[in-house]
Formats: sequence, structure tokens, C-alpha cells
Amino acid sequence: MAKRIMAGRSTPQSSRRSGSSNSSTTTNNTRGTTTKPTAPTPTPDEARELLEIKLSQLNSLLWCCYGDGNGWFEEAGEKHRDHMLWIAADLAREAEMLLEVSRRV
Repeated sequence: MAKRIMAGRSTPQSSRRSGSSNSSTTTNNTRGTTTKPTAPTPTPDEARELLEIKLSQLNSLLWCCYGDGNGWFEEAGEKHRDHMLWIAADLAREAEMLLEVSRRV
């Protein structure tokens, strides 16, 4: 299932990061936030599997940023640090939503 989930995922478009006022057919901007079309809600079992994937991704991302203390995160530059933290925040938010869905019975 992980291959199916990860394959074909497009790069996120976000006006909050780019500062552009361009609108696309896949996102709608409302008061500085980006909303995406709603996807089908996963079943609790699918949510648990997706949650495991998201937490593994978040763990790896944070390990690369800070885990071994190699200083790479500080050397990446402000733009890349901002993007990495943005990814981490998105993963954490998605994990929280999946946890709620996985608790439904």
C-alpha cells in the first residue's frame, strides 16, 4: 500500500510560502490558508497504516535535521530549513488527523 500512496504524489502548491496570488484548480485560498479538495476518508485500518508511514517519514526527516548532531540543518540555509519545518508540520498535522480516524470504530 505504501507504494500506491507515495507514487504520483505532486509537489504541493502553496501561496502562503511563495507569496504569489496565483490560484490553481486544485487549491483554493481563503484568508491566507490553503485548502485542498477533500479526499475520501480512510477506514480506521487504512488510517493506522497511513499513520505508521507518516510517523516514519517524520522521524526520518527530523533525524536528518537534528538527530545525529552533524550541523547539516544549520548549514542548509534559511529557505531549506523553512521548507523542512513546513514538511514536518504537515506530516504532524496529517498524523494527528489519521490518529483521530484510526480511533473511530
